[in-house]
Amino acid sequence: MSDLTNKDAEQDSKLAVLESKIESFRERIYALEAETSGVSVIDSTLENAIRRIEMVHSRIDKTEEKLKALDNELRGRIRKNEIWIAGAAAVISAVVTIIGIAVSVESKEIDYGRNGSTQQEVVLQLPRS
Repeated sequence: MSDLTNKDAEQDSKLAVLESKIESFRERIYALEAETSGVSVIDSTLENAIRRIEMVHSRIDKTEEKLKALDNELRGRIRKNEIWIAGAAAVISAVVTIIGIAVSVESKEIDYGRNGSTQQEVVLQLPRS
């Protein structure tokens, strides 16, 4: 019976050691839970910040799309103005050419012996007094 008693005593001591270890682990778990309770608040704050950043990114994307649409519209307007200006310049140059031709047809050519005539010009030299 003494073997049984010794084994019971040995098991009781091991049980006591295990119970004390379990109790110390419980205390550590409670301490860790207390310390990490603030982490959940930080996590929720980070999640809210991430949601806000995503909203800002979506607004930026929408704004970029609007800017691209406005840019395309503005470029279209500029192209139309360029075409109109080129047409107006063509009309103005045609009118100026027609007016120039009409004026040159009505004018008389005056030949003073220069440009095209083989006659020599006489230079009048006056004596000095």
